[in-house]
Amino acid sequence: MKHKWIMLLLIMVLLSVMLLPERSWAKPAVPEHTDAFYVNDFAGVIDLKAENYMINYGVKLHQETGAQVVLVTVDSTGGASMEEYARTLFDTWEIGTSDKEKGVLLLLSIKDDNYWVLQGDGLKNSLTDSMLSQLLNESLEPDFARKEYAAGARKTYGALIKSLGGVWTEPLGMHNFVADNAGVLPQVTRLYLNQASNRYKTTTGSGIYFVTVNNPGGKTLQEYTYAKYASLGAGTRDVVVVLDIEGDNYHVLQGRDVDTALTNELIGDILNKSLEPQFAAKKYAAGVTAAANDFYHYFLTRADRSPAAAGEASGVAVEVAATETTEAAADIAVEVPAKNETVSGDGIDRVKEPAPKSKGVVSIILLLSIVALIAVAAAYRYRQSARSAPYRRTEPEHSRRRFRGAGQGGRSNRTGGKSRHG
Repeated sequence: MKHKWIMLLLIMVLLSVMLLPERSWAKPAVPEHTDAFYVNDFAGVIDLKAENYMINYGVKLHQETGAQVVLVTVDSTGGASMEEYARTLFDTWEIGTSDKEKGVLLLLSIKDDNYWVLQGDGLKNSLTDSMLSQLLNESLEPDFARKEYAAGARKTYGALIKSLGGVWTEPLGMHNFVADNAGVLPQVTRLYLNQASNRYKTTTGSGIYFVTVNNPGGKTLQEYTYAKYASLGAGTRDVVVVLDIEGDNYHVLQGRDVDTALTNELIGDILNKSLEPQFAAKKYAAGVTAAANDFYHYFLTRADRSPAAAGEASGVAVEVAATETTEAAADIAVEVPAKNETVSGDGIDRVKEPAPKSKGVVSIILLLSIVALIAVAAAYRYRQSARSAPYRRTEPEHSRRRFRGAGQGGRSNRTGGKSRHG
């Protein structure tokens, strides 16, 4: 009997030793960050307009203070706890840089109906746990509960930016980026295009001009676009988009300082996806708005890189016909057929979770093997020494509780072209 209890005690010790470290053995698999870095919408719940706005001020905050605010949306964490998934993201992506740890991660898990905020050690004094808890309750919870994820994410991102001394709204320049000579763009569209270019040009160095015309005045659309580029005073990092409404055509020309990165293929993708479908349906406002957002997104995702990487584009022209789109190219015209993305503390979450269960397959197999061997040995020894001891059984009992709460904080200016008609 004595030997039997010794064996049972040994089994319990082995269970404790092998199960407790499990979380550190198997970290959850997390995706690579997107080119944008500051906004990673893997769940597809953030519209591009809101994403661009957040990226813009995330870049500004980093450039001005060295701090980083990163938003991540996922369908689910794949069974991992919110804390564990957030920590792995934070450490893997080195948010706020691994040495300074001046980063904040906002994680939304849509199917898990939960969220988590984690700040690095470098911000624990300026962005305390109580501040984060209040911020989530005021900025995120109401919209998240209504499943209005984009609105909640934008409000919360802005609140985090401001809490770290960053800018979220600012006076905009008055430069005009829209010439609607054909009269096909409503005022709200013109206002948005002007505000967006004035806002984002200060961050990216690039503005997007939109021109509509009914008749290019006896010139080819490419010639008209070149002349318009000069008369608008567009710079070497700007992009000019001209829509010929009567001619059912459009042409795109970009400055020479961006053409090595903003390639024909990239421009073709933007035009085919965003402009062509709406242009063919004569929904010009929707087309230019979608194309503008894609161009802004391209420049914003590169705005926080080195000056060499940021100054990557140059003059090319793009002309497009009703059945085929084109993309800008340096010094050539290209025709493209139309096509019909180690912190400390516990973090702040929406729903406090129970500790995650162990999932390491290798550990479980090893454990079961050891237990089986011990059981066989104990049974053999017991049969050898037992006489007539009575048999006893014991039975044990589970519960789970879900509640809201806040955890601890953690951590010329142009060349070439291409066309729709060719």
